[in-house]
Order: sequence, then C-alpha cells, then structure tokens
Amino acid sequence: MRLDVIDLKEFYSGTELGKTTKNLINRVLNDKVHTEVGSLTIGFGYACPFLENKINDSDNKNFLLLMPSEQGVISWPKKSKSITAMVDEVSWPVNTSAADLILVSHGLEVSDNQDLLLQEVFRVLKDSGRLVILVPNRTGFWARSDSTPFGYGKPYSISQLVALLRKNQFQIDSITPSLYGFPAKKGYGLKSLLLWEKVGKKLNSFFLGGLLVVEARKDIYAVNNVKSSKAKRYFMPVDVPVS
Repeated sequence: MRLDVIDLKEFYSGTELGKTTKNLINRVLNDKVHTEVGSLTIGFGYACPFLENKINDSDNKNFLLLMPSEQGVISWPKKSKSITAMVDEVSWPVNTSAADLILVSHGLEVSDNQDLLLQEVFRVLKDSGRLVILVPNRTGFWARSDSTPFGYGKPYSISQLVALLRKNQFQIDSITPSLYGFPAKKGYGLKSLLLWEKVGKKLNSFFLGGLLVVEARKDIYAVNNVKSSKAKRYFMPVDVPVS
C-alpha cells in the first residue's frame, strides 16, 4: 500500500510532524546530495521536500522529478515551471546513462517491482553516478506507525538492503540512520525529536533509527542475474504538461 501524492504533500507541507521530519532528513542529505552545474538530478517517488533547497540554492537547474502513476503527480515547484512527470515506475522516459544523481524517496518500499525499479535506476544512472535511497528501517519506530509515510510499504533491514542492491548490480558506499525519536504528532513527543536526533547521532544506532539513508553506486563489473525486457527499453526525454 502507498499513499496518494496529495497525502504526501499534506504531510510534509501541512503538518508540524512533516515539517520537522523534512528538516531532520535534509540535515543528513545536505552532505550526500550534490548538484554540480550541468549535472542531471532525478528524484523518484516523492522527492520534493528533499530537493527543494537544492533547486532554490543551486546554480544548477537541471532537475527532473518522476512520480509513479500508482501514486499520482502534482505540479511542482509552485513559483516556476513544473519539473514533475508521471511515469511507469519501471519504465522512465529518460535516456540511458543520463543521470548524475538519483534520489529515491517513498519509492522503493512501496514498489511491487523492486528489482525492475532498480534495474531502471541502473539503466538511467551514469557509470560515475550516485544513487541515494530513503527507506524505513525495519527495527525503528517509524515503520510501526502509520502517522508518517514511512509506516507504509515494506521496511528493510540492513542485510535485506545489501542483498537487494547487490542483486541488482549496486555497491553500497554508506548507510546512515536517522529519525531516532518516536513520530508523535504534537506535544512533548514532537518537540523532543530534535533531542533524540542528537542522542541518536552520538550513539550511531542502526537499531533505533527510523530511516536508513543509503548511498550506492553502479557496480559495472558485477554479473547481471536479473533480466527484464522493460529495463532494456530506450526513451527520448519529453516535456509532460501537468495540470
């Protein structure tokens, strides 16, 4: 089960828990998501909250946000030309080896085709490109609560992530835990999230982190054991009008 794009937007933009969650995750992503001038950055799933600062602050304006048809699509950002498009999650209208960075958020854990999705990521990513994935941690509090989008879909343990990515020809460079507190909607629990984050960073506990931020790259020397006809399709990029 996955949330509708309107629910995702409302959580991150319309709730205090969502705004706090966005800020905490962006603290981790600031050191992992770099957008050089001329590079292509692709967000898949619902990556708006985590690329907003990069789009506003970076001299590079080459961004594309792909949203799966099962989730729905919105026009974004508000004050400029929309850079979003609705796609088949395992068949993107993007050239092979085109992207320098792909950020997957609210995409992998809710996908019914994890292998095919990662094969499409592999196809679109440059050999020197980087993949960053946000996934709920199986042992954390956030995967057990439906008060946030990370309570939906399939949470992952570290061993499951390693096995899945290796199977699809990716080499993991780092896994960083985040979101250590309990996802309370209001009161002291909400206010204490910042404190728990500081404590969690000192402990560096993978067990308690509600979110795993994974950095990976293509393993171009690995043997490909998974085959898909869809993963071999080639597309030219198109402008998709969004109402």
